[in-house]
Amino acid sequence: MSPLLAEIGLRLAKTILVGLLAAGLYLVATSVLGEPGSISLALLCWISAALFWLLIETSPL
Repeated sequence: MSPLLAEIGLRLAKTILVGLLAAGLYLVATSVLGEPGSISLALLCWISAALFWLLIETSPL
């Protein structure tokens, strides 16, 4: 497999993983915390999941 295809696959896997994490955050916020579902809440969950992934991936420790 070429390095380009490997890089594309890795980036796609990371995007899917962050999407699943964001969906989990959204479900927790709407069901457990009782927040009304909205587009802004979904975007906030997605941004939070992406920032969490970046923090894990490029940890300063």
